[in-house]
Amino acid sequence: MTKLFLGFFIYLLGAVSFHNFYVSTTSIRFVPDEKSLQITTQVFLDDFESVLQQNGHEKTKLIPEVSQEEIDILVEDYLRKNITFKAQEKTIDFEFLGKVYKSDVLIAYMELKMDSIQSSLSIKNTIFFDYLPDQKNIIHFKFASKRKSFLAVSSKSIFEIPKDFFDSYNLQIK
Repeated sequence: MTKLFLGFFIYLLGAVSFHNFYVSTTSIRFVPDEKSLQITTQVFLDDFESVLQQNGHEKTKLIPEVSQEEIDILVEDYLRKNITFKAQEKTIDFEFLGKVYKSDVLIAYMELKMDSIQSSLSIKNTIFFDYLPDQKNIIHFKFASKRKSFLAVSSKSIFEIPKDFFDSYNLQIK
């Protein structure tokens, strides 16, 4: 019986270790003193490296020992194409602040300056959808004490934060 249990456990362990899942997390937090949305995106390094390589950057390695200037440009360019914000049908550009590696994760930092919000805010997150069909992107949005979370998948990647969500502040997007 012990051998059967051990065999089943090893089988399960092997099945779990070979099961791939693809997920990113984007946290967006309003900071009233700075009148900005602070954005943090986390992706697995190996997935991001594969996507960059599939985009024609075959020799790109996301490791600290490699010059980071070119990698920062590639990361920023990819994020600008795949995370977008819109208000009043106009795309709003974020400022790319940089990135760090933490274990097997790339963490990117961005900021979107705001003075007021005159309409709803649209968020689109298509990270890795072109390369990983099972990709899921979790988006957490925090504004004062209010929170909203979304799950972006290839069939639904655009989410809207209604204007009344921001009613506690009179803000305008720069």
